[in-house]
Amino acid sequence: MMGLTATQFFGIPTLADDPKIEEAFFDPLKMPNGTFKRTQPSRFFEIEQRFRSVFQARAATISTVLDVGVSSGITSLELVTFLEGLGCQVTLTATDLFIHAYIVEIAPGLLVLADRNGQPLQYDVAGHPIRPWIRRLDYLTLAVLPRLAASAVIRPIARRKIAAGAGRPVELASQRLARRADIFMVEDDIMVRRADFAGQFDLVRAANILNRGYFAPADLAQAVDNVRRYLRGPGTLFLVTRTTRDGRNDGTLFELNGDGRFQSVERIGNGSEIEDIVVASRP
Repeated sequence: MMGLTATQFFGIPTLADDPKIEEAFFDPLKMPNGTFKRTQPSRFFEIEQRFRSVFQARAATISTVLDVGVSSGITSLELVTFLEGLGCQVTLTATDLFIHAYIVEIAPGLLVLADRNGQPLQYDVAGHPIRPWIRRLDYLTLAVLPRLAASAVIRPIARRKIAAGAGRPVELASQRLARRADIFMVEDDIMVRRADFAGQFDLVRAANILNRGYFAPADLAQAVDNVRRYLRGPGTLFLVTRTTRDGRNDGTLFELNGDGRFQSVERIGNGSEIEDIVVASRP
């Protein structure tokens, strides 16, 4: 399926209800930190089934969920559906580093989807989506030069217009989430502790976010400590998973014990690659 411009995607709400259309829009979006908004429906089905019995046994105690690094949030919606199927009555807070964006008109026939700093995420040229980010092939074809020039010119214009309130605000998340009263999208950095999250959650999931490829051990330890403070207390759960390049899911489900430390409850695949950091973490 051809890609969509932000104006097309956010202009027709019912259009975005199709998972394939959501993928077509989000997959090419590259964030300022180098990550993509790529998402795949049902990608965590195997994980949910592996831990199904644990969640089923604790259904009565899981009512507030924090989902960290959710990208477009499609898997957050699936997590709520999964937990509801087990009898849980939940509200879910889905967080990501990049949620807020703006559609800004730069010139007639030229719009840009940009983050709050004006960083281009997508160009819309007469209704055609064009990626602003550079790939290796661009250096061979010399396409890198016009892309760098376009960013240098358009970014400051977009930043000024956003600051002046001229941009149309949008959320880089599935529009299906916006219609749910039980799901809240919050722009957040897991490395920065939030006072309003303290002691609020029965379950925290960090899927494809807390891994050694993204963060140094000290940063991972900080994130784990933040999660501990976000959990309500003993008996609450922390799920850390990662999908490998070959499609395998590795992860560990942890429980917070009475001493404020995490202990492993169950694993999928080889377990989480940061299991040693989580278990060693102390309050």
